Amino acid sequence: MQFGIFSVGDVTPPAPDSGRSSAPSTTPAPRPPAPEPRQVSPEDDIPEEDDPDLDESALSGRDLLVRELGATVVEEIAHE
Repeated sequence: MQFGIFSVGDVTPPAPDSGRSSAPSTTPAPRPPAPEPRQVSPEDDIPEEDDPDLDESALSGRDLLVRELGATVVEEIAHE
């Protein structure tokens, strides 16, 4: 099994607050409760063979990180 260390672009942390802000503090309006998740039986959750959204070439692991996030492999560590 191999694990890698990835670097994904430049990430700059937010600047620390410098004391009090000049704008008056306001309390945000409360959010409405999230809707309950829809229950789906396992039989209904299987895609049909002719589903146009079904992607047989789906990537995972390192290839997915490289393609979607532009990650760069910095170092690979082999675990045996």
